[in-house]
Amino acid sequence: MLKSMFRFAHDDDGSTTVDWLVLATGVLSLVMAIVLTATGNANAGSSQPETVITAND
Repeated sequence: MLKSMFRFAHDDDGSTTVDWLVLATGVLSLVMAIVLTATGNANAGSSQPETVITAND
């Protein structure tokens, strides 16, 4: 039992997985921020032509 705990404490395989998980989370957060920013700007600019068209009718 003590040997298995010792092996677990010195095993580095899990740290590589955590590193990749943190990197993937950072990339996903960056992509979400870019998409949300682009979507917000697209929606803000799309309401103006509708107002101009209804004002001319």
